[in-house]
Formats: sequence, structure tokens, C-alpha cells
Amino acid sequence: ERAKFLYSAGFFLTVSPESMMTVAKHAAETGKYYMINLAAPFICQFFKDPLMELFPYVDFIFGNESEARALAQVQGWEVEDTKVIAVKLAALPKASGTHKR
Repeated sequence: ERAKFLYSAGFFLTVSPESMMTVAKHAAETGKYYMINLAAPFICQFFKDPLMELFPYVDFIFGNESEARALAQVQGWEVEDTKVIAVKLAALPKASGTHKR
């Protein structure tokens, strides 16, 4: 309860996306920061729906170039430039206006 920053590895989407959503919503409701990493290209490809459901609650998104490009591809963004992908990720809707992404 005293933590201000909550972090989940994207790999946890393979086990319990519900748990991640619970923590993410808690962060949004209490003004905390919620952070995730994209973990691996296959997370972006095969767990895209729970990942995208989680994004409105995510304040910080960590990922490398291949993960970002995999996410862009499954979202149909038709872009390879990771700087453009980062801007698109930052512009995704947020559930809470407490923190900018």
C-alpha cells in the first residue's frame, strides 16, 4: 500500500492477466505509477488483447526495438521507426489523467 511505483513484467500476461489488471487499476485509483515491460516480441503478438486492455492503466512502458516493432505490427501501425512507435504508445488513451505517459 505504501509503494508509489508498481512494476510488472510482461511475461506475467502468460499466467495471470487478471492479476496485472487488478494491480494496474489499483495504481490508477490511488495515484500510483504502474509500469510494465513488453518482455518479448511473442508477448506483443500472442497476448496482444490483454496487453492492450492493460495499456490505459500503464504510465511507463519499457521495451526494446524488436518488441516495439512487434507491437506496432500487430496493431497495424505500419511503421518500423521506434521513435514513431514510442510516440504512438505514449498517445494511447489513459484511464487516469493523474500521470502523463
